[in-house]
Amino acid sequence: MKIESFKCENCGSTYMPNGDLMLCPKCKYPLLPIYNLNFLRGKFKIEKLKNRRPFLWRYWELLPTIKKKNIISLMEGYTPIIESNRVKRKLGVKDLKFKLEYVNPTGSLKDRGSTMLISWLKQLGIKSIADDSSGNAAASISAYSSRAGIKCTIYMPEKTPTSKIVQALLYGAKVLVVAGGRTETAEKILTDMEKGKIYYASHNMSPYFLEGFKTFAYEIVEQLEGKLPDHIIFPVGGGSLFLGAYRGFVEAEEIGWIRHLPKLHIVQPEACNPIVKAYEKRSELVEPVEEKETVAGGLKIVNPPRGRSIMKALFKCNGTAISVKEEEIIEGYLLLAKEGIFAEPTSATVIPALKKLVEDEIIGRDESVLLPITGFGLKDLKTAINIAEKLKQYN
Repeated sequence: MKIESFKCENCGSTYMPNGDLMLCPKCKYPLLPIYNLNFLRGKFKIEKLKNRRPFLWRYWELLPTIKKKNIISLMEGYTPIIESNRVKRKLGVKDLKFKLEYVNPTGSLKDRGSTMLISWLKQLGIKSIADDSSGNAAASISAYSSRAGIKCTIYMPEKTPTSKIVQALLYGAKVLVVAGGRTETAEKILTDMEKGKIYYASHNMSPYFLEGFKTFAYEIVEQLEGKLPDHIIFPVGGGSLFLGAYRGFVEAEEIGWIRHLPKLHIVQPEACNPIVKAYEKRSELVEPVEEKETVAGGLKIVNPPRGRSIMKALFKCNGTAISVKEEEIIEGYLLLAKEGIFAEPTSATVIPALKKLVEDEIIGRDESVLLPITGFGLKDLKTAINIAEKLKQYN
């Protein structure tokens, strides 16, 4: 689908599509692609998808135009949706489903963005890139870059789980471990970009990476045959899945696939919750918070680049943003395991979030809920071992 313009949701400026344009030239805020969907409205029936291959690019009409020869894919997307058995009884919810994003090729949701971003960079003729990540995006970008024949350098915080560093290395990326946390890592890569040392293919700021996550919404519409859940709860760090899904549901409504959007909610750990703090103030302005340690390492982003866009989407869909404690995350982690789902702690934040939203009567016990499980448990093997060791003490 042809991008008609790029829009800045911070200052309102619009720009003509221009190669690798990523940030607003005026205020340096990440841009969003704008399309004209009029030609698809009422004409692109969902039944048209029936016989297509079960992967992300089955929705090519709704994605940025990439020539077939440039598409870099590992058959990502079209992840399964399963019914809850134990968790719904434990939390007193009648209808609960999980969408298993961890069955994507590199073990996390990030493959949705990587296939789109790396395909676009190949189309531009880019030969070498760099990105910063604490893990899942690093592995994903590394894998797709390797498949595309693009050299890749990943900047990682020093406390990144070893299993995630190893994954990026084995895919062939050069890994630079930066002293400090996510904040220092972001500062280092920006400094190197400004010095002209690297081509910064930021997954947190690229409009193309974000577009891959629209397919999460399309799949829910298709897989559930239009019977949308009443609520979806998203773990949010940079917010790609939440914001991409929101855009996907909006587009699905515009072309006539659905009549309304689900309520989309956000969960963050108390140790790093800039979105929650903005929500509590009913503000679109997301202010940076102090970087603290959390077992949900994938959510440790103190200043989300697309903060204003996330808040606008959250308010438009009547969603809620809540925080969860570290011990609640671990409880959710173990409860998911009893369901047969081995997820990384970042993913497990949705369980205590659901518990709180039900207790606060924001989600009714007779309403339907879907929870994305964003990363596989072996992504953070050290935490898994630590939790397992503690369990042994009580057996």
